[in-house]
This record gives sequence, C-alpha cells and structure tokens, in this order.
Amino acid sequence: MLYNAALVLEGGAMRGQYSTGITDAFLAHHIEFKSVIGVSAGALCGAQYVSKQYGRMVHVHTHYRKDKEYISLLHMLKHQDILNLDFLFEDHGWDWNNFDERAYERSSTNFTIVATQLSSGRMVSFINPTGSELVNDLKASCSMPFLMEPQITSKGQCLDGGVADSIPYDIAEQQGFDKIVIVRTRPRAYQKKPTSKLLQQMYRRVFKEHLAFAETGIKRPEVYNQQVEVVNQKAANGDWFCFSPENMVKVGRLEKNTNKLAELYHQGQQQAEHLLPELTAYLTK
Repeated sequence: MLYNAALVLEGGAMRGQYSTGITDAFLAHHIEFKSVIGVSAGALCGAQYVSKQYGRMVHVHTHYRKDKEYISLLHMLKHQDILNLDFLFEDHGWDWNNFDERAYERSSTNFTIVATQLSSGRMVSFINPTGSELVNDLKASCSMPFLMEPQITSKGQCLDGGVADSIPYDIAEQQGFDKIVIVRTRPRAYQKKPTSKLLQQMYRRVFKEHLAFAETGIKRPEVYNQQVEVVNQKAANGDWFCFSPENMVKVGRLEKNTNKLAELYHQGQQQAEHLLPELTAYLTK
C-alpha cells in the first residue's frame, strides 16, 4: 500500500545495513511511501527500496564487501576514492543482481537524494534523478570528506549529505507531509561529541578554498544533536515514527566482517517486523 507519508533515511556507511533490513521488511509487507528521502548510505538504501529490490544490498555487502574493486584503502594510493560506488551499478556476472532502473522509474514514490554543496556548505537535494545523474548524485551524497573526492553535479561540486543535513526531516516537512517515518542508524540517545581541534584544523586546511563547507563540517555535531532532540521529541509525542538500532551489533564505518553486517541487517528486519503493527496504526490513523 502506498501511504501518504515520507520516509527519511539517515546515513552511516555500513550501519546502513540496519536501514536495509528495515526497508526490506517494508517491501515484504508491501509498505510504500509517497516520498523517500535519503542521505549518504540512506540514499543508497532508498534507491534499492524505491526499485523494490528486496535483499539486493545485503547480498552485495555479504558477498562483495571484500572485493577490492568495490572498497579498498589501497585505492587512495592510486588517487581514487576508497569506495567505488560505480561498482554497485555495473554488471558483475551470473551471481549479480543488477540495479533495476526501470522499476525505479516506474515507482509512484518521489525519491530525494541529499548532498552538501562544497561552495556554500549548504544542503542541496536531487529529486527523481535517472541514468548517469542518479549514480552521480548518489556518489555525491556518499562522498565522505577527507576520504573521497567531491562529485560534480547539476548543483556544483558536492560531498556527503550528512555534513549539512544528517537527518533531513526538514525536506519532508517542506514537501508538506504530516506523517514522517525516520530510520536512524544510531541509538536514540546517541549524541555526537564536539569537533576536536585537530579535526577543525583538518577541515580548515583541506577545504581552505571552501571555508563555508569547512565551518559546516565543524558545526556538524551541534546541528546533529539538535536534530536528534527534535526527532526524539516528535516521536515521543506520536507526531513522527522513528526506528533506531538499540542494543544491536556494532559495525564500523567500513566494516569488513560480513557476518556482523548480515546480523545487523537481520536485526533491523526483526525490529521492523516487531513494530509493524505500531507503524501501520501510525500511518493509518
């Protein structure tokens, strides 16, 4: 069923396996949203969800995570991004499930990708991109500062959307939705620590030609913690519905342990199944 609601997917690199478990449970129960908004890993998760490709991302990360063509620190020695997102949209043979762009384009859901503009340090969004623009905008949203190069998009050079807008519920509100479902990748009470002096110096040195972006990166913990406070309050009031990974397996940003990645996925799936009656009641009230 297509609900008149927005689904907001937080980023978090490999922690996004939790989000994939949640959204695969939605697919299993034919739960769709008029709007899906994703940032970074949440955008990747959202693309698979909109194209209704159940199990695709967990298959990729349990079978191909250690493929050096996909993710490798050695890429940096060749002046390449450590995370090769083109890999996800290429054909890799009989055991590979290609991204179904036709299904993505046929979807009744509007899909929004969030990135951070390098020149202004502000959030920018891309709505329903297709073809090479879809891949490029996803790459921009996922391009982690210091580890990956900015991507050139229709809105200029962009990096990780989470720098400017980690939990983009503001976009759902601007789109006019009263019902908003948010999938976090951190525990409900998680708070970011203030940016260290060393990291502040790194931001200002590496992005010395884009100081607005550097300042956005430095202020990210403060803004993130404010967003978390809003989400928690709205969820407590019953205005929004929020999933968050409580007491679940911990994975690193570029986690290599595929067993842990599979476990996090299944835990997300199980939590979604458990909360499904509450979610349905929220969406239909």
